[in-house]
Amino acid sequence: MALDSAKTSSGNVQGITRIAVTGFKSLATKTDLEIRPLTVLAGANSSGKSSLMQPLLLMKQTLESDVDPAGPFLLSGPYPNTKYTEAAQFLSRMGGHASPQLVLDFRFGGDWTAGLTYAIDEEGSFELVETRGSIGPTENKWTISSGSTSTELKSLFGKIWFPLSWKESEESITLSAVRTKFYHSIRASTPELQPAGLTPNVMSEIKSLTAEVSRLLYVPGLRGNQDREWVLTDIPTQGAFKGPFERYVPSLIDYWRRTNKAKQNLELYYALNDVLELSQGIATVRLNESQVAVRVKRTIHSIIGDYVDIADVGLAVSTVLPVLVALIQADPGQLVYIEQPELHLHPRAQWKLAQLLAQAANGGVRLVIETHSSLLLRGILTEVAESKIANDKVILHWFERDKETGISKVHPAIPDSAGRVGDWPEDFSDVELKSDNQYLDAAEKKLFAEAK
Repeated sequence: MALDSAKTSSGNVQGITRIAVTGFKSLATKTDLEIRPLTVLAGANSSGKSSLMQPLLLMKQTLESDVDPAGPFLLSGPYPNTKYTEAAQFLSRMGGHASPQLVLDFRFGGDWTAGLTYAIDEEGSFELVETRGSIGPTENKWTISSGSTSTELKSLFGKIWFPLSWKESEESITLSAVRTKFYHSIRASTPELQPAGLTPNVMSEIKSLTAEVSRLLYVPGLRGNQDREWVLTDIPTQGAFKGPFERYVPSLIDYWRRTNKAKQNLELYYALNDVLELSQGIATVRLNESQVAVRVKRTIHSIIGDYVDIADVGLAVSTVLPVLVALIQADPGQLVYIEQPELHLHPRAQWKLAQLLAQAANGGVRLVIETHSSLLLRGILTEVAESKIANDKVILHWFERDKETGISKVHPAIPDSAGRVGDWPEDFSDVELKSDNQYLDAAEKKLFAEAK
């Protein structure tokens, strides 16, 4: 659904390609997942699926804050992506004790990496321990901590950190690593020029990571607000939508209509009417200078159209609308994280939703979806089998949690060209088959007993 020629703000069309998490909730041991244009997270409830993405949501809401929090993460906020009150709530627990460290590693743009390590210090505070990065070959790797000396930092980064306007010799300049939000940056000072008035320098790998995280579009599972009045919001020019994406949806639809964005309007109509068969159209009405209403067209026969408020139709439209608008709005390389895209949809619509996900992935958007829908999963594999999306653009990750240790384990699978996933431990079909067999057995016994 997105144009191939567009780029992310970091100039990186490829976006985030790997996420590794260690020490977050049930991901106690290192969980390293490849992210492809269409990435599916599946598994039983509480198997650890959302634990993979929640660190990014913490990072995103920290970046969106106007202030630097006391710790590395802003744990909540006015428009939170996730809510905590202390780090112990998300650190893995082993043997009744919280994990000593949280380690996050990312790969993006093909050969760029960035990593962060956090730990509980001796005073019980959750602190940033280490920031790392690399570009290209392994010899270009670097690692810094709050305790890194000026000599160590100079040997790593050389004169690129020294402002050209300074007349002092290199020896008079002192470099130090300081925490800035959830990462380290480099601050320079001299005896005459103290660090308080200087802006820290941020390594390019960290800049690119924060650009990718800030642009993440998050569509949570708790959505489907059927309010009759929505607050009009400003539309970010760089695609960095603060907080959950849903609150921007009415304003985006209104903006597309008022500015005659034919492509976006046609794609939304196509998704709602032609594919999902949920509505004949969507309209917005400005109630006043600060509020807008969303109206849904129920019939196609009237020239004027039979429009009703979105609050007066089923939950399916208001629940799927943020998903569709996010797919249309996202640029190539932009990460879109959607929890349960199939919520409140009829089985036929769940199956057909796979077409829209495949189209967005083909346009370069990087989708990570959590799902419990066997129909949606089968629809994605059907898109592969019908050559609507290349199999190497799709990856499936099945999460399961050890009953004794509580640690999550992930089984990845890449479908072949026929949409088959081999030994991937997908159990949706098993559950459906067992339920069908149990019903048929029960019905047969009942009929047999009544016939006697």
